[in-house]
Amino acid sequence: MRALPIIIFSLLATPALAALDTTSAPTLPFTPSGYGEPEAVMCRAPQPLPQGGLGPKLCMRNSVWLKLTDTASDLSADGKAVFARDTVAEPSGKGHPEAVTCRRPTATTASRIELGPTVCLTNKYWAGLAAEQKRVNSYGIVVSTKVNGPSGRGDGIPVLPTELH
Repeated sequence: MRALPIIIFSLLATPALAALDTTSAPTLPFTPSGYGEPEAVMCRAPQPLPQGGLGPKLCMRNSVWLKLTDTASDLSADGKAVFARDTVAEPSGKGHPEAVTCRRPTATTASRIELGPTVCLTNKYWAGLAAEQKRVNSYGIVVSTKVNGPSGRGDGIPVLPTELH
């Protein structure tokens, strides 16, 4: 009998089963991205249910929200089911800066047989890529779209003349 309280206390002390402090947790009107401090708690405001009314306020650690973002997943309004996020062909970064937008997979080969990953980033990040003349290629890697060399806009690699001796 003495072991029972110790077992219960040790279970509640584990991060997965401990009660989350949601009193001071920020609440967003959309699903949080999970970026930031992994142990920080973020909440999603109640979402409209298909049958009417609102679902519950959902609060989880950023590490859990990030797993949803990384797998292009979201939680249903009632918080009981996981589903695939909607995707777009070319994310522009428009919308709430902290909201997540997912780019649908693009072809990695000319025959279009192989597709790259679905890439999910915050709108702020998508807008930043466009401002820095960068994009995410079909393999999910950030690459520059700047024109380099002598025909560039001055931001490429400088070409210096050499003297022959």
